[in-house]
Amino acid sequence: MSTHLLRLIVALLLAVPALLIASPASACACGGIASNDPAAQVSQETAIVSMAGRRETIDMRLSMRSVRSDAALIVPTPAPATVSAGDSALFDKYEAISAPRTETRRHWWSRSSDYDGARAGALPPGSAAGGSGPEVVGRVQLGPLDITTLTGGDLTGLQKWLSGNGYQLMPAVSAALAPYVSERWSFVAIKLTSPNALSGPLDPIRLEFDSDTLVYPMRMSVAATGTQMVDLYVLTDHRQQRTDADVSRQQGHVLYAGRLDDGRYLTTIQTMIIAPQTISSDFVFADAADDSPYQQVIYKDSDVTIMGVMAGPFLLVAGMIIVVVGIALAGIAIRRHRTAA
Repeated sequence: MSTHLLRLIVALLLAVPALLIASPASACACGGIASNDPAAQVSQETAIVSMAGRRETIDMRLSMRSVRSDAALIVPTPAPATVSAGDSALFDKYEAISAPRTETRRHWWSRSSDYDGARAGALPPGSAAGGSGPEVVGRVQLGPLDITTLTGGDLTGLQKWLSGNGYQLMPAVSAALAPYVSERWSFVAIKLTSPNALSGPLDPIRLEFDSDTLVYPMRMSVAATGTQMVDLYVLTDHRQQRTDADVSRQQGHVLYAGRLDDGRYLTTIQTMIIAPQTISSDFVFADAADDSPYQQVIYKDSDVTIMGVMAGPFLLVAGMIIVVVGIALAGIAIRRHRTAA
């Protein structure tokens, strides 16, 4: 599937367990899509991560293709999150800012290849009886999304609450929940309630919560089966870099780094995870060594020709001819002068 939608989001299952078991789940960053539409898939995931003091904000925008709308998602957060509608314009804004600039490379000596451009920059557990259930600390309806904020309880209690409210977690997703529960994280349960088919982007969602570090939940993605692509716009006071234990095992690079007009610093980071089963930590960010700016460059090649010949060799030969003719004419002139003398 395409670029990433929110790997913090975890889980998708059917309201009817039998259908959930019968239909195959498509791979995605969150670990799987549970739907009676076997072709259902998340086609795009984008997230804006920002920090102000100890308050972190994650804006996520999901695009999904399915003939039905029966999926559900679970997003872990370090503390209970306040959920509200996001701003679509922000995604367009940061995408435009992070876009590579185009420069033309003029070739004088040899023709450019058929490749019309080059990109500069770094490349790119089953539930048991009993259990302490979670506390519902917030609930909001945003368009077709029914969103509930949960905190507290143990894994068994969380599983029972989710199952009793129409969320039928698959085993791999349940296992991925366990580390967050043991660390006393909270969860945002997102259920798509619209009877209409999904084919395109949903309005963005904003999650705000307290956190000691700038973090992007990723451990739920351990349940995924295919390569994961994570694209993040990270906004804070300084240029950011990842400091978590998984950074050396994943292919990540900065697409853009620069200070914005409002004084904040934007770091756009893209990460490819070829083996999601090796994920052991969330993305954790910290200030980079300096605030040096960076922007990718796409080069467009242009051949400089004269009469169909590359300008460099043409001018070199022409220059040599002019020099030889000049020398010859000078020699003739000298001989004539001596003869006349």
